[in-house]
Amino acid sequence: MPNKVVAVIKREYMTRVKSKGFVASLFFMPVLMCGLVLLSGFLAIMEDKPKEMRKLAVIDETGEIFTEMQAAIARHSTFQHKGELVYELFEEAATEALEIALQERVNTKDIYAYLAIPKNVFANGEVRLYARTATNFEVQRALRRMISDIVRDKRFADSGYSQREVSQLMRSVKFNAYAVKNSKGDTGGAAVESSIETGARLGLGYVLVFVLYMFVIIYANSIMRSVLEEKTTRIVEVIVSSIKPYQLLLGKLVGVCSVCLTMLAIWVLFGVVLIMNINPLLRIFGIESLPIQLLLIVGTVKASSAEMLTYFFVYFIIGFFMYSTLYAVVGAICGSEEEAQQAGAPLVMLIIVPFVLMVQLVRIPDSTFSVLLSHVPFFSPILMFMRINVLMPPLWEILLNILVVCATVGLIMLMSGKIYRVGILMYGKRPTLRQLWQWTRY
Repeated sequence: MPNKVVAVIKREYMTRVKSKGFVASLFFMPVLMCGLVLLSGFLAIMEDKPKEMRKLAVIDETGEIFTEMQAAIARHSTFQHKGELVYELFEEAATEALEIALQERVNTKDIYAYLAIPKNVFANGEVRLYARTATNFEVQRALRRMISDIVRDKRFADSGYSQREVSQLMRSVKFNAYAVKNSKGDTGGAAVESSIETGARLGLGYVLVFVLYMFVIIYANSIMRSVLEEKTTRIVEVIVSSIKPYQLLLGKLVGVCSVCLTMLAIWVLFGVVLIMNINPLLRIFGIESLPIQLLLIVGTVKASSAEMLTYFFVYFIIGFFMYSTLYAVVGAICGSEEEAQQAGAPLVMLIIVPFVLMVQLVRIPDSTFSVLLSHVPFFSPILMFMRINVLMPPLWEILLNILVVCATVGLIMLMSGKIYRVGILMYGKRPTLRQLWQWTRY
């Protein structure tokens, strides 16, 4: 590698690694990610239980459900706050004028909501809940389950079944899913993987994909702004007098990618040390051992982390060079930050689209649709990596995919280098797509 390229790599690397932002990101990014995960989990299970009493009117046309609801709601945790009931049920007669009046009371917040139970509810009639908002899914779910249980018990009672017989008949079936793997298990047959182990690998895969997305968005944009700054301040005119443009571009990409790999390597090393010493660390806090489910998750992460991280680093480097090269070109052809943001918007879609498609791929990883999408070069860093996590493709397919994506990256860098060479020295109106195509042929 020419000494000038090495000098650019060293400058880009050392400038960023020595910055306060790198040190802050190194420590605070994992904390922020863990905080976001914990916050999302907290919001998912957080119960919307008000301290003040909420009134819930019930129009029971059957005359049989309201009394049962009063007894059931007093036992249901959804309608309690710190052990005290915070929902008050009262019954109203069924008239059309009354429903209009109740709707007015809902709008004025005199009552929280009202529930209309028709006479034909035992024959699959529709129960209607009217509230100021229909987004309190927890209360809706609790009311739906409560009324369904009451109606179902009434149906069984009318058929001559006792409550004990109903409970026996309504027992749920224990159901577990296992993934059959190609490797051999302890008994000599095919190895199987429980849903907990699959979830652990899938969760680790989601975390790594998010890391890829985060680093590309942050550091690819950093490259774009760096190129744009050098162009708008005309520093690049001095730089290219002593180094070729494509060497400057290559040095920037390798230098910034090295910064990302350094940060990832530190995180991985810290994670490995943490997982390998999880039991001694727990004993410091007086915890003898983790629950069996968590031990299974930790064991799965230990067993699959080496292979998964290997593929992750391969696709991370490929994806980083692919996206960052395009961002650098955007910085080279634009004359202001506003223009760069507009021109870079389509590039964001190249990362967002595979995120959206990833849900379908995880569900059916071996479908023709999923396989074809994973081989689209711009989607491969995310979709092929997730396919490897969910259902390992044949080795030849992975190697072929890596080869095709690497060839695509090489072609992108070749064309982008020619555009970059012309763009960094061009000022004024942003070039059209036709002009960009002409620049690639110079």
